[in-house]
Amino acid sequence: MHLFSKTKSLFKLTVCAVSLVLFGCSPSASDINKTYAERLNNVLAFKEFELTKPARIEPVHFDIVSGSAHTIGMLELAQLRQCELATLIAEHNNQLGKTATAAGVLSYQIDFIQAAEKCLDTLSPDNPLYTKIAQASEQKQQTLPQYFEAMITNEREFKVIWQLTSSNLDEHTAGFTETEHAMSMFAMLNEQIKTGDISEIDTASLINALEVLNKFKYNTLLVSAVRTQIHYNEQLTTLLQQYEIDALCPANKNKQKAQKLSNIFKKFYLEQLQPYQSFLTGKLESLLPLYEKIWQDPTLGHYVDSSHEGNILIELKFSAKQHVTWWQNFYKQCEISPL
Repeated sequence: MHLFSKTKSLFKLTVCAVSLVLFGCSPSASDINKTYAERLNNVLAFKEFELTKPARIEPVHFDIVSGSAHTIGMLELAQLRQCELATLIAEHNNQLGKTATAAGVLSYQIDFIQAAEKCLDTLSPDNPLYTKIAQASEQKQQTLPQYFEAMITNEREFKVIWQLTSSNLDEHTAGFTETEHAMSMFAMLNEQIKTGDISEIDTASLINALEVLNKFKYNTLLVSAVRTQIHYNEQLTTLLQQYEIDALCPANKNKQKAQKLSNIFKKFYLEQLQPYQSFLTGKLESLLPLYEKIWQDPTLGHYVDSSHEGNILIELKFSAKQHVTWWQNFYKQCEISPL
């Protein structure tokens, strides 16, 4: 029995070791970039060599000047008992309303406008409350864009997207489809707010979409990975540009150094980093149009504005092109092939 137990334990350890080899040892994109840089450094001996991450984007906070000229008192609420609006206002005025997040506050503004429209149908236009509710609803509708901006600036699910919390995005990471659907909802919400089409907004879906972003964090992983890869591309290209290509493969001399460099480029960049960047590009091309409809503020908007040169998709493609261009010139002058 004891022998069987030892054999069984040994079998389990063997299975675990095989599983680790098969599934747990794939290097991350960040590791591949660093190994690529180290191998180039082994051949070229860079004067200064340290592959760093991009600078952190400092988080901002959006403050709304609160307060309304059209408040509804307790006695007036009693007159609205037949309206859903009365319950909504009472709940907002309690402790739960006071501790609501930016998304919760936005939801309340929308719910108020929708409930006010129904409540006004039950009141006579001559009723002083009719005018007060109508004016309060109009004021809230005018300030909805500010509450939307407060949500995408202050809510953690949005704020963390730009905070560079990771360096890689695995191709098997779950949540892309769910994230795309959630971001479509926020893009549509922003459009509905701008056009004043408030009656069709489902505030429950707003909260559900935030939960999706929190669960998968796909936006955060993608944006962090893209910004990191851009920075890596730029650094490595700058390092390579320190060298005159003629010095790496002088005419009528041994091209051993050039061939070593070519092997490094082929193994790490062509075979691994280029496909990885194509993967990032594909995901970003799907999500960036939604980002552009959501972030339109001067602080973060330029990162997603399709017409801005600081757009992260444009920067990713440009940094990759600049890096490959150096190698194309290298192969042309050295008269060797990467294949």
